[in-house]
Amino acid sequence: MRELTKYAVVLFVAVGLLRARAQDNSTDEPPVAGFSADSPFEHGRYEASLNSGALFSPFIATYKRPTIYYSITEVQFGYMLGGFKEAGFFRGNLEVLGEGFGSGIFEGSGSFIAGFTLWGRYNFVRPGWRIVPFAQAGAGIVSTDIDRRIVGQPFNFNLDIGLGARYFVSRCWTVNLEYRYQHISNANTGPHNIGINAQGPILGVSYLF
Repeated sequence: MRELTKYAVVLFVAVGLLRARAQDNSTDEPPVAGFSADSPFEHGRYEASLNSGALFSPFIATYKRPTIYYSITEVQFGYMLGGFKEAGFFRGNLEVLGEGFGSGIFEGSGSFIAGFTLWGRYNFVRPGWRIVPFAQAGAGIVSTDIDRRIVGQPFNFNLDIGLGARYFVSRCWTVNLEYRYQHISNANTGPHNIGINAQGPILGVSYLF
């Protein structure tokens, strides 16, 4: 977990320095004349994020389900796929993100959960708004040492959905708050497959460039 956070900080500093250097060397970029959330979400732009939160299981299906509470720290890198779609509140764009995450279990069986998730996200971008809501769904792979009677084996899969919003504190930096649901199971490839259904808040910061 400490190593993941250290590398994430290095990534953010490097990206910020490269972006600042590119702006200093540019002679034809117009000055900023007020805030607009449009440009960070144009086709071909990128996003780097560092997020952290806590997830709590069981959720919804609770009968005879064990308690598993775990923190989660994740590094994400996103790419804006296309231009703006629809109109009104539904005006926005599509984004694809890759994420590596690590979790420490602070209540329940096991000590860690780690894995990779591929996300699809829709950003609701309104002209002049500093707040940009988003909805996302993802799937990936997981390694964990949780009790084998719960997850069956070390290798598992994860399915995720999330709803949240980002707030632009500057042209490139945002603070993000998200509600996350995560399902972890082995898709019946192991001897036991009770699985985990967890939910909770995620707080993060993003740099869009």
